[in-house]
Amino acid sequence: MELPLFPLSTVLYPGLPLPLHVFEERYRQMFARILDGDHRFGVVAIVEGLEVGGPASYQPVGCLTEVRQVRPYPDGRLDVVGQGVGRFEITGVVQPAPYIVAEVATLPEEVGDDAARQAATAAKLFARYASVLGELAGEDPGAARVPADPVAASYVVAAGLQLDVADKQRLLVARSAAERLEAAAGLLRRELALLDRLQVAGPIRMAGRFSLN
Repeated sequence: MELPLFPLSTVLYPGLPLPLHVFEERYRQMFARILDGDHRFGVVAIVEGLEVGGPASYQPVGCLTEVRQVRPYPDGRLDVVGQGVGRFEITGVVQPAPYIVAEVATLPEEVGDDAARQAATAAKLFARYASVLGELAGEDPGAARVPADPVAASYVVAAGLQLDVADKQRLLVARSAAERLEAAAGLLRRELALLDRLQVAGPIRMAGRFSLN
């Protein structure tokens, strides 16, 4: 299918929300098309370049996104809340400008072998990770909620990890939930080892993440 693409400096996962502030003319045009159609677009992580202004190179695998809420402004800007609903791989570009339209193929969501055990391991590590982040930020993070379903759990854990875009992308492209959960568990162990060293330094201010365009 053909899909308008929104390159961003973040990775979106299926099941997760994405707030956007749309102000560039090219993306106003893109969302006019989206809202007049099936309310779907693709989010792809930027490899090189910026969200705003000129062109950017982007990853070949992204997240199919549905528009769930729209708040228009009189000057044409939009506040949009999207939600990831699946993954896709780009097979070709049919329109490079003013905004990108690509031909994409959806990717299956495979559970994989031993996914339930991998999900339980990742959930325990993620609960500890969230707790340590809360302690370092001087906040109460509450209980980390990870779904029982391995596919949903794999994306919730991946989204909750504070990683660079390259690591986030590797989790997105994992072939199965079991593979993603195993990789996430390894990253959680790595991050926990680093956070344990930081705990002696006391509370720190953790930066939040919000995508703008």
